[in-house]
Amino acid sequence: MLEVSEKPVVKKNPTRHLPPNTVAATSFKFFVASLVIVAGVAALLDRWIIPSLENSGQLESYLWNDENHRINHFVYLRNQARKDNPVWRSQLMPVAEAHPGKKRILVMGDSFVWGDGYSNINTLWWRQLGQELKARGYNDVEVVGAGLCGASTHDQLSWVKALLPKYTPDLVVFGYVTNDPDEAGINGKPMVKMMPKELPDDSKLIATLQPLLPNLAGQLRQIRKMSNQAHLQTKSTAFEYSDWEMQILQGENFKAYGRTVEELGNYLKAAKTPAFVIALPAGFQNKTKENTAGSHDFFERVKAYNEERYAPIKPVFAKADLRFVDTATEFVEAARKAPELKNSSSPLRLGINPGNGHPGPFSTHFYATSAADVIEKSYAGVLGEKSKSAATAIPAVVVNDCVPPYMNVRQDTPDTVNFTYPPDVTEHTLFLPIRRKHVQLSLAQPTTFKSIELSGKCLASAQVYLVYVDPRKGYELEEVIALPKQTGSNLKFAIPAGDKLVSSVKLRAGFRGGDQNLEMKFAQ
Repeated sequence: MLEVSEKPVVKKNPTRHLPPNTVAATSFKFFVASLVIVAGVAALLDRWIIPSLENSGQLESYLWNDENHRINHFVYLRNQARKDNPVWRSQLMPVAEAHPGKKRILVMGDSFVWGDGYSNINTLWWRQLGQELKARGYNDVEVVGAGLCGASTHDQLSWVKALLPKYTPDLVVFGYVTNDPDEAGINGKPMVKMMPKELPDDSKLIATLQPLLPNLAGQLRQIRKMSNQAHLQTKSTAFEYSDWEMQILQGENFKAYGRTVEELGNYLKAAKTPAFVIALPAGFQNKTKENTAGSHDFFERVKAYNEERYAPIKPVFAKADLRFVDTATEFVEAARKAPELKNSSSPLRLGINPGNGHPGPFSTHFYATSAADVIEKSYAGVLGEKSKSAATAIPAVVVNDCVPPYMNVRQDTPDTVNFTYPPDVTEHTLFLPIRRKHVQLSLAQPTTFKSIELSGKCLASAQVYLVYVDPRKGYELEEVIALPKQTGSNLKFAIPAGDKLVSSVKLRAGFRGGDQNLEMKFAQ
C-alpha cells in the first residue's frame, strides 16, 4: 500500500498595513516635495530663464510692456506733432517753415514716423534717411517727418494738402504700411472693424501670481489674451489684426481706398511736387497670429505676408500715376544675411523692443537706404551738390533727443551739454535694457570721441553706458557697453578705441545733495 505523503503546509505571512498616521505623513511629504519642485521650476522660469530670453530680445515680458508704455509716454511729451500739425518737432529738434539754402524732403506716414516704442528718435526711418543722405555727401538736404499713430493714407491726404504750402518740400515720400488702406464710412466709423489688440484680463489666478512670479504671470497673461482673442473672433464681426488687413483690401473699403489714392495723385500733380511711395515691410508685430505659427523660415513668412498685401494695391497706385517701390524681396534677402537675424526665428528680433513690433534698427536702416537709392537715382535734383569730404569728416557732437524730455538740455558749445538729472524714480527714467534707472542723450549723427567729462556740484557717482552703431552695417547694435562706475563730483570716462560710432549715451548718476544740474563735455 502506497503511502501518500502529506503536502507541506505553506504558512502565509499576514499582510502588513502601514499605520494610518504613517500613510498620511508619507503622502504629505510627497505632496510637499511636489510643491517644492513645481515652485522651484516656476522660480527658475521667472528669475532666470524668462529674463535671459527677455534680455536677448527673444521674448516679450511684462517688464518690456511696462517699459514700452513709459517710452511712448516720453515720445508724446517731447514730440509736438498733433492732428492739426503732424510734423515731428521738439524743443531739441525744431522745424521751421522756411528752409532757405536747403532742399527739403517730407516723409509722410503713421506710427513708423511718430516713433511708437523708440527711446532714441534718431532710429526712426526718416531720421535714418537724413543720416544716410549726409553720409553720402548731401549736406544741404533736410528730411522732415509727419505722421501720427494709426494714420491711414486718407489721413495723409488731408495732411499733405495743408503741409505742402506751409513747409514747401522739394520731394514727398510716403511710407506705405499694410494698414494704410483703412477707410471710414459716412458715419466716420471704420468700414471694417478690427478687434482690440489689448483685451482686459480678469484672471484671479494670474493676479495672485503677479506679485510672486511677475515674469511667469506676464507670459501666462499673454497666452491667455491670445486665446481669448481667438475665441472672441468666432463671435464677433470684428477681425484679428492680420485678417483685418486682408479685409480692408476688399469690398467697399477698397473701393473707397482707390478714390483716396486717385485724389492724392491728382493733388500732387496739380501741386507739381514730385512724390513716390515706398513699401515698409512689416508683419513681424509680436501679437499677430502669423508669428505664433511654427515655421523654420520666419523670413519667408515675412515675405509672403507683405507680398500678399502689396499685390492688390500696386494697380491702385499705378492707376493714380503714383510710383510704388516694392521692397519686400530685398528686405527678406537683407534680413537673412544680417548676422544678428539669420540664426533667429524670433519675430521680436526685428522689432524696436521686445514689447513692441514696430521696426527696429535693422529695418529702419533698410528702409532709409532703399529710399536713398531711389532718390539718388530718380530724384537727384532735390539733393543738391555732393560734398567730397563727407566720407572722412567726423560728425560733430549734437544732442537732438533726450529721455526723459524734461531735463532742460542745453548745448551752449559744440562739445558741452548742460542738463538737469531727473528725480530718481522709475516714472522719470528709463530702465531697460540695462536694468538700472537711467537717462539717455541721443546724437543727431553717430560719431566718435575720446572721452566724456561729467561734473556737478552735488554729483556723487555715475556710470556711463554707450550705444554703438557699426559703420559697416550702418545701424545700432543690440549691445550696450558699460564703462566702469566712478565716484566724485568731477569724473572723466575714457572711451574704448575702435571703429564703432556712438549713437546715444545712457547715464546713471547719484547725488549727495539737491542740486542735480550736470555738465557733460565730449572730447573728440
